[in-house]
Amino acid sequence: MLLISSICAMLFIDPNSVMTGLLSASNKALTLTFELCTVYAVWIGIFSILEQTKITKFISKILSPIIDLIFGKKTLSEESKRLVSLNMSANLLGMNGAATPLGIKAIESMGKNNEQATFPMIMLVVISCTSIQLLPTSIMGLMTAAGSVNASSIILPSIIGSILSTAIAIIFVRIIHRFKVKRGKAD
Repeated sequence: MLLISSICAMLFIDPNSVMTGLLSASNKALTLTFELCTVYAVWIGIFSILEQTKITKFISKILSPIIDLIFGKKTLSEESKRLVSLNMSANLLGMNGAATPLGIKAIESMGKNNEQATFPMIMLVVISCTSIQLLPTSIMGLMTAAGSVNASSIILPSIIGSILSTAIAIIFVRIIHRFKVKRGKAD
């Protein structure tokens, strides 16, 4: 229905304004894409420098107690812990685009001997999807690109919302995992 009405508008009502609107919207989309690519490139570069200078091992040690609490003490290898800590660090900074490749690498390192999703894999996906963000840089970048005067006004609501959603998600995954363990179907 939407397609038919769009075609009718282009052909019969005002083809010039429809084309002007399409070109304007595509121009804005490309501009936004380039602006966000710049932000992502900076953060991915920072994470690359952190990895090359071995600061990632330090970050992993700092986040290790939290990772052990969430995932269990003996469920992750050191490499998996390091990748999970980098994924969590990127998510804390609101760089979900930079966190995604790190999360994929972490899942791959967890699943070397497994054909099915394990508890740590599921937990990482849930944590990555809900991701606690102390600095929601992606949203702030979008707001700035859209002309917001006070893009930082999203920080407190973002922190509260992401902490609540992540805590609830972790609790649900743990409850479901316990039910599976009791029924003998867990990994």
